[in-house]
Amino acid sequence: MIAKIIPIKSVRKSNFSALIQYLTDPQDKSERIGQIKVSNCYSDDMTAALIEIQNTQEMNTRAKSDKTCHLVLSFPEGERLSFADLNAIEERFCDVLGFTGHQRISVVHDDTNNLHIHIAINKIHPKNLTIHNPYYDFIKVAKLCEQIEQEYGLTQVNHETLKDQASRVAQEIETRTGVESLLGWIKREALTEIKHADNWQDLHQALARHALEIKERGNGFVLVANNGVAVKASSVDRSLSKGILTQRLGAFVQNDHSEQPSRSNTKQYQPKPLQNRMGTSKLYARYQQEQADSARQRTNQWIMLRKSRDQLIDRAKREVNLKRNLIKSIKAGRLAKKALYATAHQQFKTTIAVIQSDYQKAYQHSKTSHSRMGWLDWLAFEAKLGNAEALAVLRSRRIGQFKGNQVSAKQSQDGPNANSHFKDGLVESISKIGTVTYKAGSTTIRDDGKRLIVLPDTSREALRDVLQVAMRKYGNHLAINGTESFRLEIAEVAAQNQMLVTFDDKRLEQYRQQLMKQHKVSKAQSVGGIRSTTSTPRRSL
Repeated sequence: MIAKIIPIKSVRKSNFSALIQYLTDPQDKSERIGQIKVSNCYSDDMTAALIEIQNTQEMNTRAKSDKTCHLVLSFPEGERLSFADLNAIEERFCDVLGFTGHQRISVVHDDTNNLHIHIAINKIHPKNLTIHNPYYDFIKVAKLCEQIEQEYGLTQVNHETLKDQASRVAQEIETRTGVESLLGWIKREALTEIKHADNWQDLHQALARHALEIKERGNGFVLVANNGVAVKASSVDRSLSKGILTQRLGAFVQNDHSEQPSRSNTKQYQPKPLQNRMGTSKLYARYQQEQADSARQRTNQWIMLRKSRDQLIDRAKREVNLKRNLIKSIKAGRLAKKALYATAHQQFKTTIAVIQSDYQKAYQHSKTSHSRMGWLDWLAFEAKLGNAEALAVLRSRRIGQFKGNQVSAKQSQDGPNANSHFKDGLVESISKIGTVTYKAGSTTIRDDGKRLIVLPDTSREALRDVLQVAMRKYGNHLAINGTESFRLEIAEVAAQNQMLVTFDDKRLEQYRQQLMKQHKVSKAQSVGGIRSTTSTPRRSL
């Protein structure tokens, strides 16, 4: 499992209520929120708890740092625990971080293949009103993750906390965006050559061969690519910090540009998708073009909105000046004119407020309709519209083997009706690894292309719907994998509903056939009993 504290970008943006509003928003998904749990508040009602937490934070006027800790616990793909286990794990993490007794609201999200818990913790103690900021939290969290993985039999994940931080940062950026980062590219393509430079001129030449420059900025160095993207040098490697470099190479010397490598010998950083198994050049070029067009349309729209706003304000000013001149020219007493001036001024203020309000609404609408989309978000958007290539790119990002409950074809391949959910127009969402969530009747189906994913505690009615979808998608011969209780329950549902399906596992198929025979016998007995009760009166006649 992975545990991480999400830092706020700026203290002024810290808002406990806004965070909870985002976490509890279903986002038009039927199964996004699994559980909402309130801890250490007087009331379990979320609205009352929010008011209590906000009041507690406001009572501490000395703290200048963020008063909210946002902790995320994410479990490996397909691995799911009961709510009782999740609550116990959540409490252990809060205790190890020193938040025992602190108010918090936890939200379980189950809308992706990775079950995850968001924990919003009030750093202000409800009794002492002092703020608590965890010290060396990443070390404590990593150790607890390892313990929980062993105790609950979860997939063990590398929790390295000290070595090669730059690699972890680059990996996190690239995993989130799906696009190669400058930091990761430099580490893979240029870092070894940069480290071997013995003087500033050799360093400049090594950087130039990769279309990079080193510049002073603030109290350190930055590495700048040919497209203007920059990264802090010490973030790439600690040996590139200003202190270490100047100690090793002497005082910084600017590049004289006397010897520049030819373009044919120069490697250049270009943001591109991290896809090794299938080509994405055409899709990515289309994505870049659409984002450029959207940005241009957004800029033009904002210019027009500002121009329209300014014209309306100028007209309002001319109208109020005309009213003032008219008031000035009429014959009336001083108090009457004062009242008329006040009325004209109030009307002017109201008009300006309406103009500004309309402008802000139009601006926000334009910003939303022309917002910049990340590469993976764009792929998911295209896939939801039915773009099979975009969906295939998302699914090619999947790494590792799914371990949860699943129904699939014998060979784990899509059948001829693999994308029938797109035709129905019932898709709820598509994840960044291509898991499609859609509705089949009243049941939510999760399809990652190779299997239908079944969550724990799924009702028998829902299992019946899942089997029906699997039969349409894969045919009548299915592979059932997961826990033993899930496999047996699937066989019972198939037999109970007399489905024309067979299972790949011989033992499970024998169990299904046995249940079918028992069902036929019990049905025959019940029919025979009805016949005997109806025929007896006839014989008596």
